[in-house]
Amino acid sequence: MNNSASFSQEELLSILGDNTQNPPSNCTGISTDSRNIVAGNLYIPLKGEHFDGHAFISNAVSKGAIGVLIQEDACSEIQGIDQIPHIIVSNTLHALGQLAHAHRRKFDIPIIAIAGAAGKTSTKDCAAHIVGTLKRTLKTTANYNNQVGVPLMMLQLDETHEAAVIEIGTNEPGEIAILSAMLAPTHGLITNIGKEHLEKLIDLDGVEKEETALFTWLEQCGGTRLINLNDERLKTYAKGPRIATYALDMNADIHAKWELNEQGLAIITLESQQSIEIIQLNLPGKVGAMTAIAGACIGLTIGLKISQIAESLRSYEAPVYTGYGRMSKIMLGDIIVLNDSYNANPASMMTALETLSSMPTKGKRIAILGDMRELGDSSGEEHRNLLSKVVDYCDDCIVTGPELLKASQDSMHDSITYADTAEECAQLIHAKAMSGDIVLIKGSRGIQLEKVLEHWQHYRLTKEHS
Repeated sequence: MNNSASFSQEELLSILGDNTQNPPSNCTGISTDSRNIVAGNLYIPLKGEHFDGHAFISNAVSKGAIGVLIQEDACSEIQGIDQIPHIIVSNTLHALGQLAHAHRRKFDIPIIAIAGAAGKTSTKDCAAHIVGTLKRTLKTTANYNNQVGVPLMMLQLDETHEAAVIEIGTNEPGEIAILSAMLAPTHGLITNIGKEHLEKLIDLDGVEKEETALFTWLEQCGGTRLINLNDERLKTYAKGPRIATYALDMNADIHAKWELNEQGLAIITLESQQSIEIIQLNLPGKVGAMTAIAGACIGLTIGLKISQIAESLRSYEAPVYTGYGRMSKIMLGDIIVLNDSYNANPASMMTALETLSSMPTKGKRIAILGDMRELGDSSGEEHRNLLSKVVDYCDDCIVTGPELLKASQDSMHDSITYADTAEECAQLIHAKAMSGDIVLIKGSRGIQLEKVLEHWQHYRLTKEHS
């Protein structure tokens, strides 16, 4: 992710500290990847569990890096350090955040942060489309929503941008607070509070405390909080100044009633104090309606009229991500597939199953589910709980992954079948699914359920050509 964020030597030393005898000169562009260095960049080597960017400093310099940052505990490992323009910092990841924050502060534009247990990316994409009808908008790329990705997105800001919609995520206590302070958003929306990352967040109270750190920052710093009144925990935050509320099937600053057409796509009646609009969405189920109303609230808050929002929503189609999907509706012949294989936690899993259950179909509803990761000591209980409920939402269920294997062994439901691999899942669904059926594919990233779709498509092509 190349960028053209510029810092003078004076700015670098002011932001990061004058801890060097050989400071870099003015730089244009910040890079954390030595392979993508452009002449004039400042190289920031990051340390991870399985890599250390300090090993590639010489490569970065040879490609034209104007200077580098060096983490204190790595100084002794850098040969010829005195000959390399550099600044020594206590932590290069924190330094990346400091530079991104300083760069962001150069822009007096709406910066919308989107957090939550489920639906962040879908909401970000929809909101950026709506905001983009009025303002040239920067939006988060792919899953750049952590302490590396967010600053890299912030550094993309340039003088042409008039707004930004940035996704922020978490997998441990304190991360949302760090990202909120770094991003300094003018607006913030939390999609929902649900069970996620329980390995470190422990329970719903822990999730609520973590996610609502965004609201705490906004309240303290004069930002606007956008509140989902359909969420039992979030609606308690609908008080105080600078708030906007949204909801389905209940009153809010912007609200909507919803129904489904024959293809399972949502139709919403969008209403605010301004006007009412009936909108046919290109998004499936209740989750599509919820995504649209959240994006509409963001659009209303930054100054769009309901008519402009409606026109934007009518033209919106969710991006198709390579391989994996985020509740993308695709057709395999006469079979509807809801590809939601990017990730899963208990909150997003139930949302996906509710969407499957609500979709009209002439045939069966079938779910292919993979393990939900990062649930810690709650993992066994959450997977057993999932399988106890799944039969209420579908006619057949294929599960895969070690946690769902254990849970399925305790299940008494004949409609639940276990498969060892994605290929075996594909073999089973190829045999089970018939014309008119609807199939949901949902699991955590590590399970790679997008491979089910790949194998299934291959079997169908092979059958057609045989």
